[in-house]
Amino acid sequence: MKFAVVGFTCIDVYKNLGIQYPTGNGIDLLFNLMEQVEEIEPSVVTAVGDDKNGKQLLEECRIRQVDTSHVQVVPGGKTAVIEMLLNGKDRVHHSVDRGVMPDYRPTKEDMDFICSQDYIHTDLSWNVVDLLPEIKKSGTKIYFDFSKRYQHPDVPKILSSIHYGIFSFEEETEEVRELLKMGCERGAEVLLATFGEKGSLAYDGRNFYRQKCLASENLVNTVGAGDSYGSGFMAGIIRGEDIQACMERGAGKRLRLSAFLSHIIGKEDNNYGYRYACSPGPVRADL
Repeated sequence: MKFAVVGFTCIDVYKNLGIQYPTGNGIDLLFNLMEQVEEIEPSVVTAVGDDKNGKQLLEECRIRQVDTSHVQVVPGGKTAVIEMLLNGKDRVHHSVDRGVMPDYRPTKEDMDFICSQDYIHTDLSWNVVDLLPEIKKSGTKIYFDFSKRYQHPDVPKILSSIHYGIFSFEEETEEVRELLKMGCERGAEVLLATFGEKGSLAYDGRNFYRQKCLASENLVNTVGAGDSYGSGFMAGIIRGEDIQACMERGAGKRLRLSAFLSHIIGKEDNNYGYRYACSPGPVRADL
């Protein structure tokens, strides 16, 4: 089963802690998915600079046996970097340097590779929305992460060109339900909306499905929870499970957000709730 992450990747940097690691919605989802579906043939299609950050991202993908043959390495380019800060027990974005990503465009060889996959993950962080119809026509199944950008002008066009999509909202409303209905009317197979601790909603063109949040007393920061949920949901889809089972799998995976800092700073019991996907391989500490 071939699964490719296409588009935005970056390095998250915690200068105050002296650590950094590769991430991005797709990378997070892929690393999580690989732990659930052993037969996955993983790959990443993106761009990095030829700097130390790009080398780290490539190295850690290769350690996990992720195919990086379609990662464009831009000479003299800068790998995308997001500087993070800790605010108490919460994690916040401090600054974003998109590096080579704004100019990223897959080559013909990249597109041939993408269209040979069984599934891909992508999002609004790369500027190739116009290529989605070609990818869908090839038979490749597309999972699209809209995050909170449901008002983006390209949303209706995207919904016509994907199979699965996920949105993030504060709560379920009629507006949310109508959006999911509209998306399936345009051609999507299943659309999801997550509501944090309030659970999630799915629609398949016929029925709505609801899943309660599986609460955790120790979870404080839910950054990355959507990627974990998505990985569980897609693992269920790949395994041929029904929608309700896929949602339950996603909710369960959401709880397994790794206590990332416990690995880094030696705290066995912290409440940071970092992304399970990003519990390392190697983590740089030479900033």
